Amino acid sequence: MSVWLIQPRDPLIFRDGKPFNATPGAQATSLPFPYPSVLAGGMRTRAGQNEAGWFNPNQPLDRLRRLSIRGPILARIDVEGRAKEWYLPAPADCLVTKSDDEFKGQRYWAHPVAIPAGAATNLAADLLLVSANPVVKGKPHKKPPRFWTWRAMRAWLVEPANDTEPMELMELGISGLTAERRVHVRIDAETGTAQEGFLFQTSGLEFAAIPGEEKVEPKVLSKLQQYALVVETDADLREGVAFLGGERRMVNWKKSDTSLPVCPDRIRQAIVKEKHCRLVLATPAIFQQGYLPEWVCHASPDLTVGIRAAAVPRYAAVSGWDAAKHRSKASRRLAPAGSVYYLSLDGDETAINQFIDNVWMQTLSDSEQDRRDGFGLALLGVWDGEVEKLEVKV
Repeated sequence: MSVWLIQPRDPLIFRDGKPFNATPGAQATSLPFPYPSVLAGGMRTRAGQNEAGWFNPNQPLDRLRRLSIRGPILARIDVEGRAKEWYLPAPADCLVTKSDDEFKGQRYWAHPVAIPAGAATNLAADLLLVSANPVVKGKPHKKPPRFWTWRAMRAWLVEPANDTEPMELMELGISGLTAERRVHVRIDAETGTAQEGFLFQTSGLEFAAIPGEEKVEPKVLSKLQQYALVVETDADLREGVAFLGGERRMVNWKKSDTSLPVCPDRIRQAIVKEKHCRLVLATPAIFQQGYLPEWVCHASPDLTVGIRAAAVPRYAAVSGWDAAKHRSKASRRLAPAGSVYYLSLDGDETAINQFIDNVWMQTLSDSEQDRRDGFGLALLGVWDGEVEKLEVKV
């Protein structure tokens, strides 16, 4: 497996599935971040090109489908195009509340709590409730960071804890990539002029930004931060320029000597000791039971894995185009990136260590093809397995 940096030259469009046609006023809106299948398709297209850069759609596609990918992960890069800092989706077990300062927020850890006596839920598989404890009465922050730096994420995975005071949200990460909008006109093929009334708009993701600035001014270009998409794949690719996403926007594929984050020793030692852990999705996952994983619970024959609770945001959906069948793929529901699962592990130290190796920065969707497509990239975090009684302060 080798790591590749995909650096956009233009704002990229990853369509959200809404209809987009020649109707005046139509809008093509981008997702806030690409699904793994977009990068898997780009990787396989590049792997299937000949020396001249042409893709033959009649070649055997099964070979390309068997190529796998891990990612994408957002990274900040330096002027030489090297990854300087990783950004991971914000974990769903962290509640960020508002403070008097809009640039600050206070974090609370949402973890499993016992269902109060006399209460009932519609949760499946006898799952426990997930809540901050005691219950937090403050309102959630409207714009918490969508992506945390690896430093902030690692600290949260190692030791999640409530903040005693509001903290600067910029210390956690970034709110996301900036949306760049363009207005286009329809051109008459015969006259080469614009057709009256045929205006449409596209919205793409800008992979360059200045911290705290809405606009890029020439005098502060030195502060410009460049971002790229990072994937790891077993495909044999060539470096160079290619198209990615909608509107044939251009990116540069560059092989990197960096490596994805490894599991911290403190997390490994705590999981072996406590025989419990948190599983955090770094990319969306596709499960047969909707939001509940199944394959990962049976992937380790010497270990019994149980799901005690889950913190899952509102579901997302994915579709696409089937190049072999020349038709649209059926829409499927996703467990969003950032979803957190609280697991119990029944087995010896060797089996638990093997489980950690099989899960950390590996894809865990139920279907093998979905795993090859990059869905369900996972991280692990500390949880001692304790289930507290829910407290509500009056």
